[in-house]
Amino acid sequence: MRVFSFVVPIFVAEISPKELRGALTILNQFMIVLGASVSFVIGTVLSWRALSLIGLILAAVLLLGLFFIPESPRWLVSNKFL
Repeated sequence: MRVFSFVVPIFVAEISPKELRGALTILNQFMIVLGASVSFVIGTVLSWRALSLIGLILAAVLLLGLFFIPESPRWLVSNKFL
C-alpha cells in the first residue's frame, strides 16, 4: 500500500488541470494521513484481526479499482498511443 503514496501524486499531477494540481495532490496526502489516523482510532475499539480483515477488504476494492484508471497523457505520448 505504501507504493500508492508515491505513485498516486505523480498520476494526479499528470492528469489534473494546472489550477487544481496542488490542491489535489495535497488532498491525496491528507487522505492518507486521515486514513491512518482513523485506523488507529478504530483499532482501539476492534481487535487486530477485525481491523486487518477490514484492511484486506479495502485493499481488494482498491485492486479492483486499478483496472478502471486511465493511462496518463504522458505515458500515452511516450508509448505513441495518442
